Amino acid sequence: MGDKNLKESFIVCEKCGKKLIGRLPNGLWHFKFGRSAENEKADSPVEMYIYGSIKIKCLRRTCKHWNVLNYFPMKAEIKE
Repeated sequence: MGDKNLKESFIVCEKCGKKLIGRLPNGLWHFKFGRSAENEKADSPVEMYIYGSIKIKCLRRTCKHWNVLNYFPMKAEIKE
């Protein structure tokens, strides 16, 4: 699941523009936060892959805006 070759796009806060979370081409959300205390090259203490819609608060201390990120687009194209 942690394939380093996948290019992720970043979703930003709709209020302040801070990067919040990455979106992989297969639709998964990729969230990384924090630094390891022992070694700067170590993995982040928090790393999650999320399948589905999420509600995430902006990480910027002065913003704290709630962002709703839908897994599926709200307007689905229906072909008849």
